[in-house]
Amino acid sequence: MRRNTNRQRSDYNFLNSMEGKVITVYRGGPESKTGRLADIKSDYIALQVDNKIIYYQWKHVKSVTEDTNNTLSPAEAIECEEADDFHELIRQMISRTVQLNQGGPESKKGRLHEAGDDFLVLETEDDGIVYFNTDHIKSVSAENTEDDEADEPADYEMADDFHGIFKSMTHKWVSINRGGPEAVEGILVDNSEGHYTLVKDKEVLRIHPFHIKSISAGSKGAAKQDEEQNEKDSAEEKSEEVSHTSSKRTGTSSRSSRSSRSHQSSKRSKEDSYNYGKVLRTVDYRWKRGRK
Repeated sequence: MRRNTNRQRSDYNFLNSMEGKVITVYRGGPESKTGRLADIKSDYIALQVDNKIIYYQWKHVKSVTEDTNNTLSPAEAIECEEADDFHELIRQMISRTVQLNQGGPESKKGRLHEAGDDFLVLETEDDGIVYFNTDHIKSVSAENTEDDEADEPADYEMADDFHGIFKSMTHKWVSINRGGPEAVEGILVDNSEGHYTLVKDKEVLRIHPFHIKSISAGSKGAAKQDEEQNEKDSAEEKSEEVSHTSSKRTGTSSRSSRSSRSHQSSKRSKEDSYNYGKVLRTVDYRWKRGRK
């Protein structure tokens, strides 16, 4: 979708007189920052805050305040990214660590893998792969260098648009929106009559696509929990090996430690089985009701 760049630029021609000066973007809240207005493009502005450039998508900027008293000490100018619009700007940040939004529930930091026409693919530490709706991104900043390509490549979905990402996640447990009152989790059933349907326990939630800011597979924080569990299991295995070696030397049995580990593993297995069965029964129940 092409933008009317001339119309958009005319909407904030008043910024031209502020270029190079100290301004405050937003009067408050997590996105509020004070810095030097470094650049003005067709649909975004670049704000230098200390030694970092923050790029604000202009349609989300609620206010701009000029600091006529020059209370901020001037910092050495940093070169900005060169792009025609906000989408092209983000594409130039692929393979780098980026910060999406400066604060709030949808603020996230991670490695940017892809940038589609209307969505981004971000690999995060706690949620794994998260797909963000580009239209809802208020600001972005990036590290100066690309991430190490030697890392194991991430596994993620790719589609023509954000709707295609949702289609690939049908019948999976997903998390929609990272936080706030509209953050929900459940099994994504389908997209019908212009909205998406999620099933969770005894609830059927219907969400309009416009209000979906991000989506990821699994529960929020699942990637971090899996990593911590793997580290715990690895530590237990090493401890067991040391205990087994010690028992050979001293003749002391390590049966109790193995028994405890086996009991914990059995307990987790039963819990996983119970939760999985519960989800399946919930989905089947809701689908049957929906066909009446």
